[in-house]
Amino acid sequence: MKFVVFVSCILYSGMFTESVSKRSDSENEGKDSPLIWLISKQLTALRARIEKLQDVAIENQKNIISLKSNCGNSAMDEDKKILDDVNLKVIAVKKKVDHLMKNKLEKQIDQIKRAYSNIGGGHTYVRWGRTTCPSISGTKLVYSGYTGGGYYSHPGRPAEPVCLPTNPNFVKTSGTNSANIYGTEYQTKIFGSNSVSQDVPCSVCHVQSGTTIMIPGKTTCNKGWKLQYKGNLATGYAGHAGASTYLCVDFNPEYIHGGRADDRGYLLFDVVTRCGSLPCPPYRNGYPLTCVVCSK
Repeated sequence: MKFVVFVSCILYSGMFTESVSKRSDSENEGKDSPLIWLISKQLTALRARIEKLQDVAIENQKNIISLKSNCGNSAMDEDKKILDDVNLKVIAVKKKVDHLMKNKLEKQIDQIKRAYSNIGGGHTYVRWGRTTCPSISGTKLVYSGYTGGGYYSHPGRPAEPVCLPTNPNFVKTSGTNSANIYGTEYQTKIFGSNSVSQDVPCSVCHVQSGTTIMIPGKTTCNKGWKLQYKGNLATGYAGHAGASTYLCVDFNPEYIHGGRADDRGYLLFDVVTRCGSLPCPPYRNGYPLTCVVCSK
């Protein structure tokens, strides 16, 4: 700006000099003075140089404005690019944080669910033939006792036996004698070489998982299920009048102390396959069936 003012002042001075020169020429017209002619020539040349400098100044000013504009746009573009990069990084970090928070929240929900399922939840099953529960994480003994059921020849007996505790509580001392419950005996050597007529113990087990299942004909559990115990499938004799059900008796059965006498009651026999309506293979005629209890 100072440069432009300076140039303008010079131009104004030039114009004033030209006016003076013309006036001097007019006043000295007719006089042939070499000095005046020389000064006039120098002033004219100076004026031409000043006009040229003015043009250069104007052009430079335009260039400066253009450069400022270009530099400004470039800087704005660079700033915008930086802001865009920062914004993208912020979005990426936000997504990562959201993902981590979601995973953490899901884990916390699972922990709460597991904790809740352990409070008054879970499932129980009976381990037939044993007084203990499997040594498996999440499985606990509720109580152990004696396997009891109806007499083998009574047609009206309940089909399913029960696990009677070793410390019963009685309220009355007499009843109608219309229904009875007896102990349970092994009747074949599949339950052990000395198992015949031995009395059958039992244990009630609690698992923290949601459910249990007994699978006949298997000794392994499906994927995702936990094996509780495996054994031989047992039930009542086919020719007896009393109803019965299928039980899974542990492969390593125990016997109730002092129960060797053949007192009958609810009797357990091994279960063998019979081909015909049962496909063979995969089953084989006359083979005793195994069983497994699984939890999940």
